[in-house]
Amino acid sequence: MGIFSDLDKKLTDNLYAHGNDLIDPAADLPEKIEERVELLMPFVQPEARELVRSQILGLIHEYRNEDPAPSN
Repeated sequence: MGIFSDLDKKLTDNLYAHGNDLIDPAADLPEKIEERVELLMPFVQPEARELVRSQILGLIHEYRNEDPAPSN
C-alpha cells in the first residue's frame, strides 16, 4: 500500500502546485490580454463580471491566433 500512498501524495502535491493552470483560462495568455479584458469590465454588471471575464478569456484561449499579424 506504500506505493499508492506515495503516488497519491505526489499527484496531490502536483495538483496543488499546478491545478490553476488546468482550470484557469488565462493561465497561458499574455498579461496584456488580461489587462485589455479588465478594461471592459466597467461595461459589465458587477455581479456578472467574474463570469464574463472567465468566458472572454476562455474564448481567447481556445480560438487565439498563435502567430498574430504585427499591428501598425
